[in-house]
Order: sequence, then C-alpha cells, then structure tokens
Amino acid sequence: TWLLAPSQRMQLLLTLSEVCAPLRGGALASAVHGFSCTGDTAAQDACVMVLQRVVKPLLAMIRAWMTEGELMDPFGEFFVCADSTAPLADLWTSMYSLEVEMVPKFLTLELARKIFLTGKSVNFIRLCCPGQDWGGAIGSTGPRAAGEPIGGLVGGRLLALPHDPQGSDDIPQPGGELPALGDWQLADLSARVEKAAFHTNRHLVSLLMGHYALGEHCLALRRFLLLSQGDFVESLMDNISLDLERDANEVHRHQLMGILDMAVRQSNAQYCSPDIIARLGIKLLASSSGEKAWDIFLLDYAIDSPLNVIFTPAAMTAYDRAFAFLWKLRRVSHAFASSWSQQMALQRHMVGSAQQLGTWAPELGLEMRQTLHKCNCLRNEMHHFIQNIHSYVMCEVLETSWAKLQAGWRSCTDLDEVIRDHQRYLSCIEEGAFLAPKTQSILTTLLALFAAAIDFTDLHDQVCTTAFEAIDVLLSEPTGASPFAGSFAECRLQLDQLGAAFQVRLQSLLRALEVQPMLRHLSSDLRFLLCRLDFNGYYEQKRAPPVGERTTRTA
Repeated sequence: TWLLAPSQRMQLLLTLSEVCAPLRGGALASAVHGFSCTGDTAAQDACVMVLQRVVKPLLAMIRAWMTEGELMDPFGEFFVCADSTAPLADLWTSMYSLEVEMVPKFLTLELARKIFLTGKSVNFIRLCCPGQDWGGAIGSTGPRAAGEPIGGLVGGRLLALPHDPQGSDDIPQPGGELPALGDWQLADLSARVEKAAFHTNRHLVSLLMGHYALGEHCLALRRFLLLSQGDFVESLMDNISLDLERDANEVHRHQLMGILDMAVRQSNAQYCSPDIIARLGIKLLASSSGEKAWDIFLLDYAIDSPLNVIFTPAAMTAYDRAFAFLWKLRRVSHAFASSWSQQMALQRHMVGSAQQLGTWAPELGLEMRQTLHKCNCLRNEMHHFIQNIHSYVMCEVLETSWAKLQAGWRSCTDLDEVIRDHQRYLSCIEEGAFLAPKTQSILTTLLALFAAAIDFTDLHDQVCTTAFEAIDVLLSEPTGASPFAGSFAECRLQLDQLGAAFQVRLQSLLRALEVQPMLRHLSSDLRFLLCRLDFNGYYEQKRAPPVGERTTRTA
C-alpha cells in the first residue's frame, strides 16, 4: 500500500505530460489548471505544485508587458503577439494582437484585454510620444531610476511577483516557498491589473488631451473642415469664388493658399493658435475633363503623430467627404445671397429709370418686371429649401454630434474609447448628412437639387445682365431696346423649365425622406425636416395621385 500513492502520482504526472506535450504558454497553464480542479486532494496538491512553476514565467511576462511594454517571450508562449513588420504608425491598430487561445483559463477575457491594452498604452507613450516620460503617473515623485519599471515603484508593486526584489515588501513570502494557489488566486491579480491599467490608460488619455491638445485639434477640424467658423467661410467664399469658376486644370494650389491666408486674417480664425493655423491648407483632387475648380477643391488639415491614431486616413477621408457636401451647400447659399444683392441693385436702377421705361418702352418694362418677379419667386422657393437643409445639417447633425463627442470624451478611460467615440462622431455626421452608403439615393437627389440651384443663379445673372444692358441702351438710344423683349421671354421659358425640374426632384426627395428609417446614431427625426420643407403642404398637393386613386376618381 505504501507504493499506491507514489504510483498514482506518477500516473497523474504521466497523463499530465501526455496532455501538455503539444501545448505551450497560456494553453499549457490552462491544461494544468484544469487538472488541478479535482476533488482528489493528493492529485490537486501535485497539480498545484506544477501550476505554480508554470504560472511564474507567465506572471513575469505580464509584469514586464504592463510596466515596461516589453514582450519577454522568446518562445511565443504569451497571449500578446507582436508583428515586427508593422510600421510604427500602425502601433495601436496592428502591431500587437491578443491571441485568445493562449489566454489561461484562470484569466477572464476582459482581464486579458486590460493587460493587453495597458502594455500597448505603455508602448504607445514610449514610441509615439517622444520626450514623454510618465514616471510619476502611478505614484512616483521623481525621475525614473535605472532599472525601475515605467510607472514608478508603486506601479511595480502593483504587479509584484514572488521572490521579486521589487515586490518583496508587497507580497511577503514565508521561508522561500512558493505561495499556494489559493493565496495567489491570484494574489489579487485582478485588482492589481485593474489598478495598473486604470493609471496607465488614464495617463495616456490625459497626455493626448493636454499636451497634444486633442480637443483643440478636433475643434479646429470642426471649424474649418466642417465649416462651423461662419465668418471664415464667408470670407473664403467671397475671395475664392472667381478662381474656382475657372476650369479645374487652370487652378493651382499655391495660387489658392494666398486667398486662404487672407480669409484667415479677415475673420476670427486669426485668433486660433499659430500651430492650428499652420496646419490648415488646401488640396486639389485629380481633375477630369470638363470639371470646374469647385469640383476638386478641398480644405486640408495636417495631422501628425500621435494624433494620427485617432485622425486616421479613413477618418480624414470622412472629413473630406463631409467638407465636399457642406462646401456645395454653402456655395449655393452664397450664390443666392449674391443674386439677391444683384437684383436689389437692378431694382434701384429700374426705379431711377422708371420714367424712361414707361414713356419709351412700356412693353420692355413689363417684360423685365414679369421676368424678375418669376426669378424672385423661384429664388425664394429654392432658398427656403437650401436654408432648411443647411439649418438641419448644422444644428441637428453637427451640433448634436459634437455635443455627444464632448460628453463621451469626458468619460473616456482608455485610448480605445477615445477612438471609438470619434468614430461614432463621424458616423453620426455621415448618417445625418446622408453621406452613408444606405442614403446614397438621397445624397444624389440633394446634389441634383444643389446643381439646379446653381443653374438658376447662372440664369438669374444672365437676366440681370440683360436688364442692365437694356436700360443702358434705352437711355442712350430709345428705339434700340426693343430686341431685348424677346430675350426676357426666352429667360422666362427657361425659368419655367428649371422650376418644374426643381419641383420634381424636390418631391422625389420628400418621398425618399418619408420612407427613410429613423436615424440610428442621432436622436433627431427626419419628420421634422419633412415638416419644414413642406410646412404648408404645397408639394403634397402637387403630387400626382397613385394609379389606383386616379382610376377611382375617373370612375
């Protein structure tokens, strides 16, 4: 009988070695931990002794990763893997990965994720934030001594190991023996990891918000690329319109940069920090045949490390798409304001020439008044549409999304949450401004309406130019203004065609908005936009009834 216990122990170790032979690292620790969860006291004690030796290097890897950002894993046994081919710019996104199958069973996936995230944060500070030493982040009061883990002595003690000189005061060990599994269970590992992760990630977020001014740069993107700085946008539009009317291949970036600088100096944007103004620039897309400079013009904002982990190329592409949409919208609004000013100047000129028009060419005066009245009605109709779309996008989309982003960033505890909130912010803008793939049909209709509005302003300019010319000819030669009457009649015909096409497209937009599902990221309801666009049911009355309803009425 005295051989029974040793033989059973040898049999257990044989079985354990056979099971663990193809395993390594966390998977090996999981297998040994599974054998230790047995009701046989002798077998449990034997497996616990093996498990104590197995987890000791694993804990050393965890502490080295969380305090120094180093992977002490020459044999690929840790659940954090590094891709040596990944560039430094992709440190946060693709340089490191979490191997779920290598996570020991006694560590939850959430705890493993915190370990992974903490070490990644340490590496991000060391490699992507040059000159930033966070030795005082977790309690150190002075410079980091040689050999001391990043995060100071307190940080080292948070993840102390048995027989480790840095942790001897933190986890006293009796007589050189390894602690029992129950004592390690896991030496408050979860609480220690949570505390170290909280301090590390909080410091990284504070570093980005404070030293690298993440909030200020995001506000600058909102002001300039999302056109929230109204006086700057108006100044830029006033000064750059003539250049953007040229063909795309005739415009060069260096010519437009001077206009951009002038717009900054003429607006409150001049009070932004010099670093923000220096980052602002212009980029021109590749041009195609027949395109105007309006079609290729974009404002640019330079982003460098470490903020490029948040403002990724994909994020900046989303900003570019939003700018292109908002720039078209502001262009139409600016063109309407210019056409109204031109018509007011023409009205004053007509008042001054009313006697000559009534005496020498009453038919011409009637033609001019009828044409200008039709222009005025169509401009008011289009302006009502543009103003409501602009108000909806700026107030209900951009302002609401910005408020949610600020609230989210105030409560962020790690960089992943910061990135996620910013991605949600861009998603809100894309969805609310109809830039998402599922709203492509609405965006196409909106752009067609914008193009129709620009066509109207061009025709309106032609009408005003013809009217000024007709009055000047009449004043110099009373009998020479009669040919202009036919020009005004032709312009009214074009206005009728343009107005009919605009109403057809607008009714198509209203139908698309009616069936559009509620926005997922925004609390605003498209029904309010529908109500504002057709507040008196004018377009509803003009809609053709369905085929079945027409048949019923005919019968």
